[in-house]
Amino acid sequence: MPALLQKRPKIKSIDLPFEKPCYEGLTLSREEYLDLEEDGFKYDMIEGVLHLAPSGEFDHGKLQGNLITEINIFLKKYSIGKAVTEIDVFLPDGEDVVRPDVSFILSENLHIVKTHIHGVPDLVCEVLSLGSMKRDLGVKAQRYLKNGVREYWIVYPKEKKIELWINKNKKEWNKLSSPILKSSLLKGFKINQKDFFK
Repeated sequence: MPALLQKRPKIKSIDLPFEKPCYEGLTLSREEYLDLEEDGFKYDMIEGVLHLAPSGEFDHGKLQGNLITEINIFLKKYSIGKAVTEIDVFLPDGEDVVRPDVSFILSENLHIVKTHIHGVPDLVCEVLSLGSMKRDLGVKAQRYLKNGVREYWIVYPKEKKIELWINKNKKEWNKLSSPILKSSLLKGFKINQKDFFK
């Protein structure tokens, strides 16, 4: 167990929330990650290092809600999988734990859902913020690509635009942006960008 965790007193629920994150920058295994006491903050674990995933502002929450609503409306008509928000995803290469704003899993792949998601979502969505943009567009995007996420939907709140990145053989993203974005994974699912940001 890392020295920081050994020295830290056990966290009690009555102590929450903490004013500062307890685990930012900590290097640990996925097993140790699962044993962490809750400190009231969200983290991504990239290459074994915990990175704070800051709480989104009002617009972030609104746009995340818009995304999951659009997807769930589609899934009520076409029951082809399940979508969830902010659930830990344990990527199969054994290195990372990430928490996308939205994860979608096709019905035939729902066996990867345990308490968390242990495998690769078919589709993930991220609403960018200043604190996470560099990571979401950089190292996390590469981890999603390498592990086989098929579609990556990225929302830019300030620019009021969405990009759809499609995985090409785990080697590169085909990046699309148009007034109406159409999913190649969810046949018939589309987002009108103008309406989405109203």
